[in-house]
Amino acid sequence: MNHTNKTLISRTFLCIMSLAFIITATGQTKTINKFYLQGGAGLGTHESGSYDIGIQAIFKNKWSATLSYQELSMSPKNKPADYQGETGYALFLFYSDEVTAKMNLINLTAGRYFKLGKNTWATTEAGLSYVSGEKVSFQHSQVTSTNLILFASTSSNYTTTKENKSSVGFMMKTDVNWAFSSFMGLGAGVFANINSIQSPIGFHVKLLVGNMGREKKNRK
Repeated sequence: MNHTNKTLISRTFLCIMSLAFIITATGQTKTINKFYLQGGAGLGTHESGSYDIGIQAIFKNKWSATLSYQELSMSPKNKPADYQGETGYALFLFYSDEVTAKMNLINLTAGRYFKLGKNTWATTEAGLSYVSGEKVSFQHSQVTSTNLILFASTSSNYTTTKENKSSVGFMMKTDVNWAFSSFMGLGAGVFANINSIQSPIGFHVKLLVGNMGREKKNRK
């Protein structure tokens, strides 16, 4: 990741934390019914793993808006079918080195809020993303092997080069959330991002911390 992307990611994270502090400090308003930080992790297409952090607000019990940062590590979409990564062992510990492509997403999305139960709700959102990621090129190479009793390795049948790319993407996501306390909850959802570098589709689970807008129990 280059210096420019690191700076942009740091500023986005500071923006998320600043907005969370400001709105939490001023308290709940009639306009904002729920406001919380959310952090999650998940899996997706291209053998991807991801984690994300963001803030989400619910307005007038109708609309939702989210600012989030997401990082993914995945198998390149153009990986050859006959690709074999480097394998070997060192001091009887086996290893396998597979090529991966990293991608970072800064997402600004908005959509609808749906109340499902007393303390459960769903959101469907769409919006734009700033995408920075690695584009991997493969060049066929000869396989070589090394064996030194306690150390051995077999090289990959391809050499790879990585190039950093940036693009604008289109993000779509749907989440279902449950507030189990006034300040904490759990959620799960699916997402898809369409961009010119590599378009991931995935599932994640998340922890929510903030103003859940949890309804109070009726006293008899």
